[in-house]
Amino acid sequence: MTVEIKMVQLGQTSDEVRLVKWLVKEGDAVKRGQPLCEVETDKVVMEFESVQSGTVAKLVSAIDSQIKTGETIALIEPLSKTQAPAADEVKPGLPVEIGADVIKKGEFAGIIETTSINEKEIEETEGGTAYKTSFDEARRLATAKVHLLGLSEKKKILSEIGSQKAIAMHKKMLEIREFEERIKLLFLEGKMPGTIHQYIGQEACAVGVCSALESHDIIASTHRPHGHAIARGIGLNEIMAELYGKTTGCCKGKGGSMHVGDLSKGVLPAIAIVGGNIPIIGGMALAFKMRGEPRVAVSFFGDGASNEGAFHEALNMAAMYQVPAVFVCENNLYGASTPIKLTLRLENIAQRVCSYGMRGDIGDGMDVLDVYSRAKKSLDIARSGKGPTLLELKTFRLCGHSRRDPCNYMTKEERQYWAARDPIGLFEQFLLTEGVFNESSLAEVKNAVGIQIDEAVLFGQNGPDPKPEDTYEDLYVNMEVPR
Repeated sequence: MTVEIKMVQLGQTSDEVRLVKWLVKEGDAVKRGQPLCEVETDKVVMEFESVQSGTVAKLVSAIDSQIKTGETIALIEPLSKTQAPAADEVKPGLPVEIGADVIKKGEFAGIIETTSINEKEIEETEGGTAYKTSFDEARRLATAKVHLLGLSEKKKILSEIGSQKAIAMHKKMLEIREFEERIKLLFLEGKMPGTIHQYIGQEACAVGVCSALESHDIIASTHRPHGHAIARGIGLNEIMAELYGKTTGCCKGKGGSMHVGDLSKGVLPAIAIVGGNIPIIGGMALAFKMRGEPRVAVSFFGDGASNEGAFHEALNMAAMYQVPAVFVCENNLYGASTPIKLTLRLENIAQRVCSYGMRGDIGDGMDVLDVYSRAKKSLDIARSGKGPTLLELKTFRLCGHSRRDPCNYMTKEERQYWAARDPIGLFEQFLLTEGVFNESSLAEVKNAVGIQIDEAVLFGQNGPDPKPEDTYEDLYVNMEVPR
């Protein structure tokens, strides 16, 4: 049956987009998640992707035409079961081309070695300004002051945590990745409301840190919270229902994508204001200290937040009071579309700790074992009363800042470098090499995660909608305030 590809709400102030150009022609084979065309919204020029694999039967819309939300723009003839490609060929996203090789999304490619590419620093593009980053520059930004773990060091950490924990960490990263890939398609299909800021590529940060926490510890997240919530143990069903605005969501549908959380699981409902959770975590950590509780508060935030006043004030106070906190800066090198090299003269955000007199550390945010090891040390230091740590994790988001972001500011070279350091591919390769699991058991885990995601989607879609009177619930907490 021919599938109609319909335009979804992409603009923030308008329900229309302009078709700039087609990226395919009638008769072309396309994959689910493959860009079909470029459209211009009220904010940006971006690619619009197919929600169906198959053959382009008809391109309905004309170039330069205005397309309203819900209008059909193309018809796709699905592949028959006998024509269907292998599972790794239909994952969302196109393969990444590196030299003469083609690396499928999620496939481990190793570390790329290349010569320097001489390019001007800034280039004007049709979609905006691109800040040129070569392979060498990407490598420098990724490894500045970072000690990349060698094989013997990884084996040592593996022996300390054990095979079962390593398998659980790998599965949790897969859950985050598959969850994010699925909701991206649900948005493309117009089946999910609101907007999303995805965590694709940064899974090792959330899983590495959260795997080192104790059950009574607390974390706080940002406008990009799905990965942290999943890593800390909030159920996929509850998060999916929250994104659908259902009462079965982790916040009863009142928070949505940017405010998921569950204090019973140690997750403060996420705070979308940039840098907003940093002083709150400092205050929670101070409360733990004053009560004599052996708990640690952890703040997740991005590199952009490190330029906010709240960051400096909170870290200074945390150092002064020696609170049990760990401030985790997920440095993905971009504050929205602005590269960090245009906003920071220092090579590393963690260098700022010298201003506060507190401990700092820098880790490889694409290596879950390195993240775990450094997070565990920082947490132990905080729990023993020796004060807070600023832990900077060098990472990269393999997606846009939000679902409307076409990423025109990133270069092909930079994306290729980081795609080859996909944290899931790196960890899978290591665990396969060490015999923790084999290809068969790996496939079983991936299949199980896929089933979990399918069940979560159904749970989210079929949950009850809130009633108007629910607005008046959960506004205040009954509590006694010490006098």
